[in-house]
Amino acid sequence: MAADSPDVIDTVQAAYRQHFELAPARASVSFVGLEPIEVLRFPDGDFDHYVTLGMSRHPMADPSEVVVDAAGAPRAELLITASGRPDELWRSLAVLAAAPAVEAAVYAIGNRIDLTQPLCAGSRCTGGILAESGLEPIPAPGIADVLVFRLLPATQTELAWARVHGSEALRDLWADQASDLSDLFRDPVRLD
Repeated sequence: MAADSPDVIDTVQAAYRQHFELAPARASVSFVGLEPIEVLRFPDGDFDHYVTLGMSRHPMADPSEVVVDAAGAPRAELLITASGRPDELWRSLAVLAAAPAVEAAVYAIGNRIDLTQPLCAGSRCTGGILAESGLEPIPAPGIADVLVFRLLPATQTELAWARVHGSEALRDLWADQASDLSDLFRDPVRLD
């Protein structure tokens, strides 16, 4: 299978439908020199799960590597769970999903990623920490499994604190203070 085969996207989309058991609402963002990234929204009671579709077309590779093993290099998509249907969240998620292809970013559990602007209008969250999503890795023939990372939204001050103390320490603070990470309009956690 070619590195950018549409079969990867079909496989991921089928896995989403099986996991969420319903048809999603869709939005698409185009980037110069890159195939569009779609964001699918799956309603779930008071919450919505937003997942990217298109990031996994290309393997994530360290820019210092001379040769990239397209079949063995990791591939991924992103998921964020939010309440209140925040405006333009899908656009920010698509931008973060394009970063591996545009900026040669390699995402992994525990990474901190930051747009340096609100994830949606009125939000203090500008990025987040990548975590396990609860979705099983998606097998795709001929290439590495596609991982789905959950983006745990964080404010700029939280991300700056986590650069010093670590992503896991920030997750512990969120848990200790019962932070509602689905609320993109929440106050930052106390960092003292």
